Amino acid sequence: MASSNACCAQVYIADSRTMAETPDESVALIVTSPPYWHIKDYGTPCQIGYGQTLHEYLYDLSRVWRECWRVLMPGRRLCINIGDQFARANLYGQYKVIPLHAEIIAQCETIGFDYLGAIIWQKKTTMRPSGGAVVMGSFPYPPNGIVELDYEYILLFRKPGKSPGVSAAAREASALTTDEWKTLFSGHWQFAGERQTRHEAMFPEELPRRLIRMFSLVGETVLDPFVGSGTTLQAALTLNRNAIGYEIQPDFVPLIRQRLGADSLLPPNLSVHLRETPLTPVEPPAGYAPRIKDAAPVDARAHAAATEEKTYRITAAVRFEGETPILRTDEGVQVALLGVRVPAPLQTRALNYLKTYVAGKRVLLRFEGASDSADSPRLSICILPTDSSSTAK
Repeated sequence: MASSNACCAQVYIADSRTMAETPDESVALIVTSPPYWHIKDYGTPCQIGYGQTLHEYLYDLSRVWRECWRVLMPGRRLCINIGDQFARANLYGQYKVIPLHAEIIAQCETIGFDYLGAIIWQKKTTMRPSGGAVVMGSFPYPPNGIVELDYEYILLFRKPGKSPGVSAAAREASALTTDEWKTLFSGHWQFAGERQTRHEAMFPEELPRRLIRMFSLVGETVLDPFVGSGTTLQAALTLNRNAIGYEIQPDFVPLIRQRLGADSLLPPNLSVHLRETPLTPVEPPAGYAPRIKDAAPVDARAHAAATEEKTYRITAAVRFEGETPILRTDEGVQVALLGVRVPAPLQTRALNYLKTYVAGKRVLLRFEGASDSADSPRLSICILPTDSSSTAK
């Protein structure tokens, strides 16, 4: 929806590892959500995240934060929405969590930002369309279950120094009520995530809207170096702030224009600029080195050839190989449940459980890699039905 105020939005189709179009200390607030590592291929040269090693990805993020330092006013805030990522066993040898939030804190502190803590965004989730839920770890027995990552961090940083003065009128126009203050400055937020469409990492407008109200004043300028579909720009204009966004993917321009209401009866003051000549990214901050082990991305085509997701009817819980249960499907495929480990004293009970609640049911199996031979079991994550007829109470 377009805003009726006189504020403007500038969108640069350019790599935010260099934001040369934005002057030093000209931005009052930065709100962004960077791309995850090797999740989505946008088909754009020099994109951050996809096709990189983990360390290459982290160094490129640090370049963006270094530019954020340059353009941000002293005393003002940088807000980064990020969630940690699961690392697959074929990358690290076992399932583990990549602590992206901790790496970003280290990057920004190395640059010189003060870390001011984090808001935990508890994302309200809906059930899968199939009515199932992912069961990971040693289900149904402790001790090796895996906690669901259904939350994200909003990391808060301040650039040291004295903030420029503001007018009394701007302060009054930006004032919050007591109830608004208590809600916004709570350490835990809970609201739904954005429905994913063309852009893989969209966040809901409520997230930048809250941060813009908390950390900027009417008439100031808000920057998003990973603008995506334009959610931060939309929130800024609606709240009578100016907005600057960087987006490396030209195909997102129609989506940004649509979100900002560029073709509405009251279109915003929106300018889109294409950087004609690529610029050399700034260097990573001196003194920063990733704290976590490097990993190479999985080749998408090779991974797709070895990965399969399909529904099967489980006909039998056959046996255990070591501590891993083996199931058989109606197509004769033997399935070893990935990440499930049952100690020997509990295996009889576990087989009885599988025979009662899984055998005879149609389930979704997500295979990880090909089997060594036609007769050997394939590693799989099993997504079990959660209707009342098939779930233990």
